[in-house]
Amino acid sequence: MCLQQTHKYRRDVNLAVPMTTASVRPMQMTWHNSDLSGGTATAWCSNTDGPPTVFHHATALGPRCYRPFLSEIAQTHNVQALAMRPLWPNAPQPNRKRGWDQFADDMIAWIEATQDAPVLAVGHSIGAATTAMAAVKRPDLFKGLVLIEPSGVTRRIHLMLRLVPYRMRQTTGPAAEVLRGPTHWSNQEAAYADYRASRAYRRFDDATLRNLVTALTVPDRTKDGVSLEYPREWEAHLYATPPHILPTLKSITVPTQIITGKPSLFMDPAIANALQTARPDMSYTQLPDFGHLLPLEAPAIVGQATRDALDKLT
Repeated sequence: MCLQQTHKYRRDVNLAVPMTTASVRPMQMTWHNSDLSGGTATAWCSNTDGPPTVFHHATALGPRCYRPFLSEIAQTHNVQALAMRPLWPNAPQPNRKRGWDQFADDMIAWIEATQDAPVLAVGHSIGAATTAMAAVKRPDLFKGLVLIEPSGVTRRIHLMLRLVPYRMRQTTGPAAEVLRGPTHWSNQEAAYADYRASRAYRRFDDATLRNLVTALTVPDRTKDGVSLEYPREWEAHLYATPPHILPTLKSITVPTQIITGKPSLFMDPAIANALQTARPDMSYTQLPDFGHLLPLEAPAIVGQATRDALDKLT
């Protein structure tokens, strides 16, 4: 259960579906804080019946962004969406010496503090990668994993990035683009207009995108309008420190299902192909009609696929 702490396969599936985002009835979720050695972790909990299921989100997207998707899973599972440390109260600045693995360590500490392990776990993008890292470090804490578009880079790109000074990595490429992006808008409508104009969200229908923008932003306490909830400096740091993820994915020892969308830079086809070759015992579900943000783009469809995967893992 989600507690408030003061201490301390082999069957490939290709699901071609219509381009629609069926509505999912939202549910009431509550926030719970847990004091860990690295800070005060916070998790968004469904408080529903079913197996405890931990969720880890993507870069720049907090748990609130996944409400429709989590509502689908919570029909049969007790969902506990752990926020990454950029969204913790009084979150520290990024440590340039620590990469994505820090979030895996946070997940391990939080599960030890709040859960009767082992638990089921679902992750998306960086959240899938960090969930995999945590499961490789501590397989005893996990009953099974559903990894949606686990992000990371190839060995070649990882080695190239290691040759580039950290500050330079933040002045070029996706990290620099992130730091140049807006963080404040006069109102929700202005924020929506910016996101509607972005190619990254062209596949989202208007209603889905409006709900996402509302979840991405919070009232600004220092000036009128709204601001991004997820700190840009953390987003840039994570883009500057991607891991070579394939060795981690190949090393998973707990039952695992991989869910992917159409090929993208975030889930390199070379990594996906190499993983299927190396680990034919894992299960793979492909949803080719959706992009990297598939749990947000099509929450009902991807939520049902996730529930189906979880059912096979229990």
